[in-house]
Amino acid sequence: MDEKQELTRHDQLKYRLKRRISPELFESMPVELQDYLIELDPADIKEAYLNTLLKLPWQCDMRIPDVDLPKAKKMLDKTHYAMFDIKEKVLRYMACQKHLGKNYGAVLLLVGPPGVGKTSIASSVAKAMGRPFIKISLAGISDSLFLRGTQTIFKDARPGRIVDALIRGKSFCPLILLDEIDKMGDSKEHGDPESVLLDVLDSDRSKFVDNFLGFSMDLSNVIFIATANRLEPLSPVLKDRMDIVQLPPYRSVDKKWIVEKHMWPRLTVEYRLDCLDYLVDPLDEVCAHPEALRLEDDAVEEMIHRCPEDGVRDLERLCRRICEGVIGTYYATGELISSIDALTLERLLQPIYYK
Repeated sequence: MDEKQELTRHDQLKYRLKRRISPELFESMPVELQDYLIELDPADIKEAYLNTLLKLPWQCDMRIPDVDLPKAKKMLDKTHYAMFDIKEKVLRYMACQKHLGKNYGAVLLLVGPPGVGKTSIASSVAKAMGRPFIKISLAGISDSLFLRGTQTIFKDARPGRIVDALIRGKSFCPLILLDEIDKMGDSKEHGDPESVLLDVLDSDRSKFVDNFLGFSMDLSNVIFIATANRLEPLSPVLKDRMDIVQLPPYRSVDKKWIVEKHMWPRLTVEYRLDCLDYLVDPLDEVCAHPEALRLEDDAVEEMIHRCPEDGVRDLERLCRRICEGVIGTYYATGELISSIDALTLERLLQPIYYK
């Protein structure tokens, strides 16, 4: 017994584990996991299990990243027009995270129609908080094993998406987006994924066990944000675990501002229409027409009339079709369109090559 105490904890590992796990990596693991590995029989370990264990970010910085609130406010104002109540709620949430130094309050649930910016808000929050952003889509998921993983005794066993998110984010402090939780199903064979969410989103997240790994993991430094289009499919118990934030549909004035100040400038750069000479001679360094492709007010109003949805995804698709039409018209007929009004818009949306 005295000889065993003289050995370091890393030396107490069986030969195969000692050869694969470096002393530095072993020391960075929680004590409970160290005990688990010391008692583990290497004959029971599959190579896939060991590879997954070594991919987890044990040596990453475990400290919670600091939150830059002025930067967060500027980022939200730049990426999301209006939505003052929503941004106020998010900034208060981040301020409490900064002050308390840990996960604060219930999980945010962003609810709203498609295309109003639920995912982009979560992405902006992750950037402002200095955390990796990982998205898990739950639409159509009806198996709890998708989130909790499969036991290693089964063929093709693999970890759940929560553990996979930690590996992809290379951090134990990521922001994980649980997307479209209102579209989950349930399975009589493998359980309801909502029950796993209730465990993951519990106030005490220090004892989450993935079936594949078999030991408890501390998720207390992980921030979860969920999105949904409707609240009706969610159970009252799940809704009780969340702080519901309703995102309203965009008004016409909001859509006009988004198109003119954000969407159209970004797409003209993407399609190289921010300088019309790029169409005439893409390699010419001297630009005789340095102005970008203009979008007139009556064209914007016509586009908004054609896209009555609550979000702005159809508007972006229409803007992309217009950019494609300008490029296609030039290469088909040689006509260089520099300004788009309502009449030009109607012409660009008609067939170019197959009239």
